[in-house]
Amino acid sequence: MAALDDAVTCAICLESTDFAALPCCGTHEGSTTRFCHDCVVLLCDHAGGTGRCPRCRAWISVEDGAIVEKEAMDQCMICRQTRVIVDRSMCDACSLGMRYPLRYECEGCGKHQRIGHPMWRYQASPTEFGTTTWACHRLCRRQTNWRLIAEDVRRVPDGDAPESWGRRDEWLRSVREYRLRRLAEGPPEPDEGRRCTLS
Repeated sequence: MAALDDAVTCAICLESTDFAALPCCGTHEGSTTRFCHDCVVLLCDHAGGTGRCPRCRAWISVEDGAIVEKEAMDQCMICRQTRVIVDRSMCDACSLGMRYPLRYECEGCGKHQRIGHPMWRYQASPTEFGTTTWACHRLCRRQTNWRLIAEDVRRVPDGDAPESWGRRDEWLRSVREYRLRRLAEGPPEPDEGRRCTLS
């Protein structure tokens, strides 16, 4: 087991061996896919405070330096579904959607509408209509399927694009590059904010 541990590094930064104990799916001591504490903090911070476990996709956040599982269930004020509430009475999906209020085309009437929910998650490809409905406030006035308009496809965060879009590897690469830059820069100054921007 020691030889395996010596060879394993964080699956995001590919450097650290300070592995995080994930409250949702454990440490998986024998696993070759593990994540360091700092990269998990970065993922949560980049998601607005509550992110998803990179292994099992459970909701997690960082509280007082510890990674904890989130389970605050209530009705989301945007999608009206009972979900884990992460920010201002919104579920994670709607909180993200409100940060990226993209424009979608209605399958019924062809009109465009901004939607504060990540409807891109239900599209098998950027050009296909999604499989989940949302209310059309244009001509249809009913629940319809949607797809992103072409100009807004590039605005979907790489880390949240459906796996079928083929952008996950690019997202992990950008997180890895950011993390390695931070490692090279050393610890932040005491007054430097925690929130980061991946670029």
